[in-house]
Amino acid sequence: MPLSAIKGQNRVIDALKRSITANRVAHAYLFEGPDGCGRRTTALALMQALFCKEPIDGDACGSCSSCRKLASGNHPDLHLLSPLPDKRDISIEQIRELQQQLSLRPFEAKRKACLIEPAERMNEKSANALLKTLEEPPGHAIIILLTTQADLLLSTIRSRCQHLRFSPLDDSSVVELLVQQGMASSKALELAPLAEGSMERATALEEESDAVRRQELLALLSKVSSKHIATVFDVAESVAGGREETVLTFNLLISLLRDLLLIRSCGQVGIANRFLHTELTAEAARFTPTGSMEILERALEIRRAVQGNANPKLAMERFLLTYDRLRKGV
Repeated sequence: MPLSAIKGQNRVIDALKRSITANRVAHAYLFEGPDGCGRRTTALALMQALFCKEPIDGDACGSCSSCRKLASGNHPDLHLLSPLPDKRDISIEQIRELQQQLSLRPFEAKRKACLIEPAERMNEKSANALLKTLEEPPGHAIIILLTTQADLLLSTIRSRCQHLRFSPLDDSSVVELLVQQGMASSKALELAPLAEGSMERATALEEESDAVRRQELLALLSKVSSKHIATVFDVAESVAGGREETVLTFNLLISLLRDLLLIRSCGQVGIANRFLHTELTAEAARFTPTGSMEILERALEIRRAVQGNANPKLAMERFLLTYDRLRKGV
């Protein structure tokens, strides 16, 4: 991602772009800000701009081999340093290994770079070891420390880094980023004020909201009956909205229907909605294996129709009637 694509941190991005244009990039940066505000994304975007083989006005082109490697996380000159999975702190051994890597010449880029996250998780020994590198940095190396609390770092480390403070994202930036990730704009507008400026929190809220929505959808499906046609119309009315919202509802339905098919064909191995395994097992028992396959195919077909020109509410009614018909095949 180029620096110009970062949302909600204009002051920081402008400062970084000026330093690149003036060829005055610091050897060490301290990016401080709350979780989910874009610190890590900005650090990677800075690396992409510096490593890019065909930069555009000091920013990454996004398409050269270097940009692609950085985007996929496998550039040989970029090192990511965090506590090991079973450890709380970043150890002195990790810092020494990093120092060895940074002492070598770059493999492909003009620089080598390291992101340390969360920097406050360095213990006293590892922090003092890193301080030596910051005091005498290799000329081709750049180190970026990511933290939510800079005051937890040694003052000597802070003083040797260019300190850039990230703000919580404004609601409009959160909405824009959520929509870019595929969320319906109406839902993004609802979640953004609750996210408190954090994309991490927005994502957690989305997952929580989706889990509740899946549970509600499965409960509604179990109540559908063509013997009481009004229930079909009522459920369709409650779950269908505009075109975009209905497509997203079908995405959740398809996830549930795939699990029904898996349960009917091979038990609960591999189901996505494990938190609903009891309810899914009960509902799957009302289908034949053939029926569970056919209703999934119909849902995929109807979703495509809604993505086209089909009326969302009528399409949902058609799906629910088909669902009830196939369920009777047991």
